[in-house]
Amino acid sequence: MGLKLNNAMKLLTPIFYMCICMLLLSCGSDKPKFVKSPVDNIITKYIDKSNYSVILADMDYKEDTDSYYHKYQILIDEGAPTLSQIELNDTTATASDIKIVKTDWLKVSPITFDEYKGDLGMTILSKKNGVLDKNSSPAGVDNYVGNTRYGHWQTNSSGGSFWAFYGRYRLMSDLFYGPRYGGYGYGGYSRSHYNDYNRNYRNKQSYYGANKEHGTKSNRNTTSSWSKKSSSFKNNVNSKVTKSASSLRSRGYSSSKSYSKSNRTSRSGSRYSNSSSRSRSGGFGK
Repeated sequence: MGLKLNNAMKLLTPIFYMCICMLLLSCGSDKPKFVKSPVDNIITKYIDKSNYSVILADMDYKEDTDSYYHKYQILIDEGAPTLSQIELNDTTATASDIKIVKTDWLKVSPITFDEYKGDLGMTILSKKNGVLDKNSSPAGVDNYVGNTRYGHWQTNSSGGSFWAFYGRYRLMSDLFYGPRYGGYGYGGYSRSHYNDYNRNYRNKQSYYGANKEHGTKSNRNTTSSWSKKSSSFKNNVNSKVTKSASSLRSRGYSSSKSYSKSNRTSRSGSRYSNSSSRSRSGGFGK
């Protein structure tokens, strides 16, 4: 009897170890497989910076290599200078306290391209007083609009309040509003709509305006190479990347952006839903 039991145990031992291995492998397959993006590299590179913004400046797809690409503009706070009002209003001055880094074309995964395909010209990552925000927003509203270091609120002829950058920071008017606005910063974001974003969207969810007037389809993106592509090309790329990204996600891949977003939503989805419903009437004026 003892011999039979011993032989049975010898036979069961390999099966036992095989079951343990299969269990460990199945548990491991549930872990998310992150697709690193250039945005993640930017976070690491500027980890010592407390305030910066990353704008999606351009995007492209290369058919010959089946590859997706992004270009970014990174605005980095280099410290606030002490300036007089005359110096602030000087349109010939260079804003030495804001460093603008323009990247080359950077290859991105289908998941990353798919996540940001509607965000051209927008801030897709910002850091304000050391706090990261991975939600997308109209360019400049994260760190610069509403910041009296760079400009002030003005009243237009109809009595509405809008943001105007000081002459020293007129480059921000071109960068955020588009070349056709230019000049001293007129035609910028309205105060009521900025307040709506600041109260109901900042650090919570992405914001494209009440009528979806911001993002890839905005007429503010006329200088990008993507805007010059044909509609058929862009439609084909968007269709293709949606399928490619979906395939990767079905195999367990995700980005740090989508993973953190899903976690926040699951923990406090009702709060986000309420803030969204409160803000449907808002939007940034042109």
